[in-house]
Amino acid sequence: MLRVSLKTLLGIALVVLSMADAYQSNAQTRYLPKANFQTYSQSSESNLPGAGGLHLTPGEDRPANQKSTSYAPGEPTLNGALVRWEAKKMPLKIWIAPGLKLPECPFSEIQETRVEQVYGMLKAPAADPFAGLQTAFSWTPDLNYIVANGIEQWRRFQNEGLVSFVFTEDPRNAQILIFYTDGFSDSSSPGGTHVAGITSAQVYPFDLAQQVNIAQKPVVIELLLDGNSERLQAQSAHEFGHALGIKAHSPYRDDLMYVDRIVPQLSPGDVATFRYLYKQKPQYVL
Repeated sequence: MLRVSLKTLLGIALVVLSMADAYQSNAQTRYLPKANFQTYSQSSESNLPGAGGLHLTPGEDRPANQKSTSYAPGEPTLNGALVRWEAKKMPLKIWIAPGLKLPECPFSEIQETRVEQVYGMLKAPAADPFAGLQTAFSWTPDLNYIVANGIEQWRRFQNEGLVSFVFTEDPRNAQILIFYTDGFSDSSSPGGTHVAGITSAQVYPFDLAQQVNIAQKPVVIELLLDGNSERLQAQSAHEFGHALGIKAHSPYRDDLMYVDRIVPQLSPGDVATFRYLYKQKPQYVL
């Protein structure tokens, strides 16, 4: 008869628990980051609309005969109103920060403060408006090229005359500014590790923009650095889609603009949606 002491049994149990913890840790590491939907912030002194977040049910699979069907791109909190850039703002100028991260802020407050905060920095008389900002811990210069590569997915629409953009080294000339973060504080997950990016902007009624010369306030993108360059490239493409005007998330898992982004590239559905958006008269503009 095999005799096993209580001490031996306890040792076996500890090993099993250790293996379970390691598996759970690895599973969390592999979990794709959630790309939280953006809220478009506004100045407390203005009457311009803000927009709340959108939370979808688990993603849908596209029917085989609807791979190129568009989804609704409009701003959910404005009754699905279409928002996009005007042709007169092209080419859009994009500035990618040299690893800079904005001051830490609770995730729930980012969309109410970032645009005005960055706009205030840009209006300051200092030669370098971001001189006081820290650099994200894991940033290296090559990551800026990875972010740019994600953005370049949208270049295909330039050949169609729908949008055009260039990169600039002067943040004061840019309409879209990209910063980094080591983690989003106080987000919906412990440590904010599964929130991979957020885009904040201010939208203006189209008719008002034709009558009044509104001071341009930047669209601000913040991207998480977590050591995964492929994830960073795909997330930069996703956030740039929001910056271009696709405000709602796709309900389909195989689209780049799905809320819990799974795929790394534009899908036929994303392409159809963007073409639809930029061939319509918008109710709001960026």
